[in-house]
Amino acid sequence: MIHVPEYKEPQHSRQSESYLTPKKLYLPLIQHTGKPSRLCVSEGSTVEEGSVLAERDGLISAALHAPKNGKIDRITSFPHPLCGRAQTICMTCAPSARSYSLRYNALAQSGEELIERLQHSGIVGMGGASFPTHVKAAPPKPITTLILNGCECEPFLSADYRLMWERAEEILKGTEVLCRLLKPRKVILAVESHTQPVCEHIRSVAANGSIRLPDFELRILPSRYPQGGEKQLIRALTGREVPPKNLPLDVGCMVQNVATCVAVYEAVYLSKPLIERLVCFCGDAVKEPKNVWVKIGTTLQELVEEKVIELEDSLRKIVCGGPMMGTALDGLHYPILKGTGGFLFLSESFLRDEESPCIRCGRCVDACPMNLAPLEYVKRITRGEYGTLSDYYIEDCIECGACTYVCPARIPLVHYIRLGKQRLRAQTPLKK
Repeated sequence: MIHVPEYKEPQHSRQSESYLTPKKLYLPLIQHTGKPSRLCVSEGSTVEEGSVLAERDGLISAALHAPKNGKIDRITSFPHPLCGRAQTICMTCAPSARSYSLRYNALAQSGEELIERLQHSGIVGMGGASFPTHVKAAPPKPITTLILNGCECEPFLSADYRLMWERAEEILKGTEVLCRLLKPRKVILAVESHTQPVCEHIRSVAANGSIRLPDFELRILPSRYPQGGEKQLIRALTGREVPPKNLPLDVGCMVQNVATCVAVYEAVYLSKPLIERLVCFCGDAVKEPKNVWVKIGTTLQELVEEKVIELEDSLRKIVCGGPMMGTALDGLHYPILKGTGGFLFLSESFLRDEESPCIRCGRCVDACPMNLAPLEYVKRITRGEYGTLSDYYIEDCIECGACTYVCPARIPLVHYIRLGKQRLRAQTPLKK
């Protein structure tokens, strides 16, 4: 692991804001790991907030809901922050809004009913991987330890920290629902040392007699990168090693992001699907870095036009996500997805130097939290030797960006690794 500057202020300490009245929404059918949602509306349809726009298509898929009342204008290919372009539902919103109130007692529902509600609500992991939550909540192996991930180790991003301050009760009640399904013996909420001020607040909420968790523990970990990775968290908290090509459940663990727990609470207690989330807008090219509640499908363009976020003239780069694992964008015409935790707006002072030849210093190997050899991937990818990448466990790379960060030659190692994974899957040579 490595130490990177945090750049968390002032967004870290500022109360979150809301922009829940978008004019237009752009909803890609692929917002999760697995198969895209199956469209079940047509152009010209009038829809109500919370109604299903696209059904889950198979087990590893998730439903997509209307974040607002409105009308479907068109269904077409549209820019996607991670996939380039994707089939997208484009809708014009009506000004009216639906209200949500407490309706369900989670403790009175069976496990089957809870899983069905998670399926119906379209919840996916909101820490970035976006894996359908209803699948993780019904694992094929017993889970002994449930880990709540509050380690927001990416520089700049602070949405999870604000959630822990502002929605601690919802996080813990959502965790209680997951415990009903997983039946773990222990629950650990992991936070990094720079978020220590929120710990007493969480402890006081957890002490509330209405929330029942098995052997709950709050653990403060050193602020290192990538502390929030699943396998890194499991090793730091339990001492268990997840073997290569294995999953956390193979060692009796499950990791859930704190934002996902809030979505679980809303789905079960309020019958509210995943239609909005807290997103961090940060970087030195934002006039006022902040965290904002927004509807899924809202574009950066509208947020700028409505002055929800204001950008400096010094803006040179936009990143979906954080600086370590994020994806560079070519403009503001991109929608917010279920798994979007933040956007980064950077000036020229944060841009990297040009790539130069490798000096074989080995820093990328030392920095890799998965004990891999990143430079071996670059050598084989540039030679077109994609079939040999699995011999070096490229599938185990979590694309954290630590190797790229420490490389003195400024080689974009993660870019090469992502390319290698794509080519390995396709087994097609790179066109010259």
